[in-house]
Amino acid sequence: MLENRETELPLLSVKEVTKTYGPGCPGRDTAGCLLACDSDPGTNSCAACGSIVACRDVSLDLYPGETVGIVGESGSGKSTLLRCLYLDETPTSGYANFNPVGECRNLFSVDRAMRRHIRSSLIGIVYQEARRGLNLLVTAGGNVAERLLAAEWRSVSDIRGKASDYLSRTEVPLDRMDDFPVYFSSGMQQRVQIAKALSNSPNLVLLDEPTTSLDVSVQAGVLDLIRDIKREYGITILVVSHDLPVIGMLAHRTIVMRHGRVIEAGLTDQILEDPQHPYTQLLVSSAL
Repeated sequence: MLENRETELPLLSVKEVTKTYGPGCPGRDTAGCLLACDSDPGTNSCAACGSIVACRDVSLDLYPGETVGIVGESGSGKSTLLRCLYLDETPTSGYANFNPVGECRNLFSVDRAMRRHIRSSLIGIVYQEARRGLNLLVTAGGNVAERLLAAEWRSVSDIRGKASDYLSRTEVPLDRMDDFPVYFSSGMQQRVQIAKALSNSPNLVLLDEPTTSLDVSVQAGVLDLIRDIKREYGITILVVSHDLPVIGMLAHRTIVMRHGRVIEAGLTDQILEDPQHPYTQLLVSSAL
């Protein structure tokens, strides 16, 4: 499935994405304070105006059925990149060509109607904080139904059947389908969020630190669940984490980010067994 990439089009092709927070230095281009940050590669903060270059010139290709991991410490820019790809945020520069059905388009230039369609039908996201991806005032089944309704499902019986199916697949007891997630444990909330994100079979799923806020015992169950769903449906996943073992369990290829920059990329096994960049070597040694 992951061979012969020379003749296969990427599902997602991200090119030179930059996201800057702050006013930027006067006279600099729209990419922000890149030269100022270059003067101190140990930071992504501009000493002149205080702007933060959260991502700088990030590029990656993601092929159908593949899982790519992005690893890095807090503040490395990995979650900012995911928020840009889900259109929660607007990048300062760069583009992301998305090719789900042979109609390649730049995610960052779509109109409002297409943006809604992409977020409701083509791309799903699982946030680090499950509460961000759930409506706590709606039942577990209702949360899944909300996404299906946004994707223009209209039959009440079909929606409830689909919600039951995916909650069951994510090991949420069906006798709690009509309970509110606010009364669930963090692990159960994360399972409901996964069911919601996958319910209408999106082409791409973004996982933003999916296990960070969970107890260790719950983390293992959620990771096993993600791997099982991956095997069953062959979905394409982009997962970010500061936890290298999580990336090692899920990803075919890995990108390492620090201070908003990509500092190393390659097959996950190669990254884990023979890291080249000193920071990656530190990450690997710390995970052993």
